[in-house]
Amino acid sequence: MSTFIHAITVKAKPGRLADARAEIAGLAETAQANGASSARLMASMAGDTSEGILVIEFESGEAWATLMQSDTVREARRNRYEEDYPFVVTNTSVFQELAINPD
Repeated sequence: MSTFIHAITVKAKPGRLADARAEIAGLAETAQANGASSARLMASMAGDTSEGILVIEFESGEAWATLMQSDTVREARRNRYEEDYPFVVTNTSVFQELAINPD
């Protein structure tokens, strides 16, 4: 099996950095409780510190699909369009890790 990586680029709304980080931490915990092998927030060392990338790893495509079809993800997708949600999602990508074998 190969690892699936879901990367979500986020930007905190003005004055909401602490709230955004708390919300993202909750999402990461929920992802891990629902099959993700790891979830972490990656932040830039320079430039705009209100931007970050939530990186969620799954052991398989099935685990990723299970979480993506869950009520938890559906609720998060709805919430992010609310005015008081602390961050905006600027990009989302899914990657599959492939073994490179020169033989």
